[in-house]
Amino acid sequence: MDVLTTKISSKNQLTLPKRARQALGIGAGDSLLIVIEGSRVYLEPRPASWTDYMEGLGADMWASLGGGEAYLEQERASWQTPPVS
Repeated sequence: MDVLTTKISSKNQLTLPKRARQALGIGAGDSLLIVIEGSRVYLEPRPASWTDYMEGLGADMWASLGGGEAYLEQERASWQTPPVS
């Protein structure tokens, strides 16, 4: 693990050291994602495809519901239940 330091300018800007840019595979003009988890901040290169980046998010939630198909089947079944009078 490399630990690098940088300073925040009076305009609240910072310069990423060369090793950090190389590790992220980014250069001038590239966009970054800033991910905040509690008191930690992570930098990631902006994905070329948001679809690929988002794939698999929420998988644990869907698994706890029996899978997407099972959940959808339950929902559709609830629509067909006659209303309670």
